[in-house]
Amino acid sequence: MPRLTIDGNESGLDLSGMRDISALMDALYESTAAGGRVVCRVTVDGRELDAGAEKAMAETGLSEVGEVDVTTGTASELYKSGIEGGLALVNAICADIGRSTASLRQGEFEGGLSMYMACLASMETFFQLSGAILSGYQAGCFVVPEGRGTPGAPSTDTAEILSRLFEAQRQEDWTLMADLLEYEVVPNLDGWKAFLENLRGAQVK
Repeated sequence: MPRLTIDGNESGLDLSGMRDISALMDALYESTAAGGRVVCRVTVDGRELDAGAEKAMAETGLSEVGEVDVTTGTASELYKSGIEGGLALVNAICADIGRSTASLRQGEFEGGLSMYMACLASMETFFQLSGAILSGYQAGCFVVPEGRGTPGAPSTDTAEILSRLFEAQRQEDWTLMADLLEYEVVPNLDGWKAFLENLRGAQVK
């Protein structure tokens, strides 16, 4: 069985009946929630277990694992961290989109496309994070203090815009790609940014 630490302390969680990483994660989510906390970060033998890695390693036997380190936090801490992380990420994405569109319009396709691909990867992370925050807000998990007003829901056109962007990429229409990035993707991201900024400082029930 692996050595399991939670927030730097040896865990007393009984691992004897668990066969794989999936069973361990289920038990961790349940036990931390029972204590009023949430799992923020998990590393398995030094590898951070993000959503993709958790899925890929779900059936890995615990007998094959040496050490699992878990970091937890309160819902409020996780919420505030998510807001700040989302805002930092969207600002970086918009700046990179500006550089990508400039390169595409100047005919510097290799550099423009390289930056564009990096933007896509960052946008996937951003929309996963901001989508989770939106779901929490809509479910009533997050309460906006009096006087801050109700945050306007961000545009739901994101998927449709990205679909047209991917089609322009497939057709190698660099001018249309640059236009979509500048005039539709960035305004869409700005809407999500405004939503997160309005939620900043909100309290968690």
